[in-house]
Amino acid sequence: MTGTPKRTEREYTLHVNGIPRTVVASGQDLLVDVLHEQLDLTGTKLSCGIGSCGACKVVAQKAPGSPKMAMLACYARMDSIEGLHFTTVEGLSGPGEELSPLQREFLECYSFQCGFSTPGFLMAADVLMDQLARGPIPAAQLDNRIRQAISGNVCRCTGYVKYAEAIKKTVLADPRLTCETPGPAEPQRSVVTFRVRKQSSNDLEEKALVGFLDEVDATIRFEEWLRLDTCTAQVSARTRSVRTGEPVRDFNLGKFFFKTIESVDFTLDSVDALDGRYQLDAVPFGTAIPVNIQGRVSALGIRLPVTADAVVTVLEGTSLRIVSRAPVTLDMRDLGFLVDSFAEEFFLRLARTVEITFDLVLEKNEPRGPKVWATVPRSR
Repeated sequence: MTGTPKRTEREYTLHVNGIPRTVVASGQDLLVDVLHEQLDLTGTKLSCGIGSCGACKVVAQKAPGSPKMAMLACYARMDSIEGLHFTTVEGLSGPGEELSPLQREFLECYSFQCGFSTPGFLMAADVLMDQLARGPIPAAQLDNRIRQAISGNVCRCTGYVKYAEAIKKTVLADPRLTCETPGPAEPQRSVVTFRVRKQSSNDLEEKALVGFLDEVDATIRFEEWLRLDTCTAQVSARTRSVRTGEPVRDFNLGKFFFKTIESVDFTLDSVDALDGRYQLDAVPFGTAIPVNIQGRVSALGIRLPVTADAVVTVLEGTSLRIVSRAPVTLDMRDLGFLVDSFAEEFFLRLARTVEITFDLVLEKNEPRGPKVWATVPRSR
């Protein structure tokens, strides 16, 4: 008879509510249990235990002052959170145990009944306020933004009106968090989008993990003026820019999935117009030209041949846009990605194939000559 696997414990240093705390735990132990049993921080509640209700939500940061992330303490294992800085509901109070403005509004608006889910709502709201401090929005957009912020929190008593009311009053009381008009739109950037099928241990059906990389460097050189059959190209998408809409998920992908993979690169072998009548030097600006692209994708020193259907458009003679018409499908294992171990680490069923699409925006690079086009820098 096989016995229970032996637990291996060691010391971890957690930065909780601004104080470094040393605990002894197994790598598989959950943050919520360590908070309760070793640090006596019981404000963080364990309810569903499968990451669906938000009662156990805490705030995580890579370093003090960095953007705040909402993290589920019933899902966060010690091996995956080492080095992060955490704030629990106990850490929202100011000097002398004075309640924070957010906590006061929750009381004054009678935003709860049993109170079990309240800590999770407070932490979700704290993350929202940090986001607004970094990028204010017009007050007219606030209601929708609040609904998004608390969409992962479940309340079994009251509904959500009073929670939303308290959060809104707190935000509007701080003039730094809203603005009268939207800020200037960010310039359009090149992105590489990915889609992977996945199912977590608490999902009843398969879902899709969708995200994008928006640090993309691309250069296209034409030996003759915009002749597709004479061009060469290099595209590099940096993995540190992964965005899925969930900052904690982005953190986990960067740390545990991509690991030492800094970029995924593409080298062009050839490109042909699907209709031979098209060439970029023979059509009006704005014409979309369907093309067939052949090249190689590489990561970790492995290079795979790929073919993609795309559309090339020249805009005003100074901008070039290349958009995929259909996803490119790759087996991530063939590129050296440790798909199975990552899935096991986070209790997922994760498909081994990934669907990739791209939207590249390039400009004519005059200092290097009119034959070279390159992606718009992020700093612009």
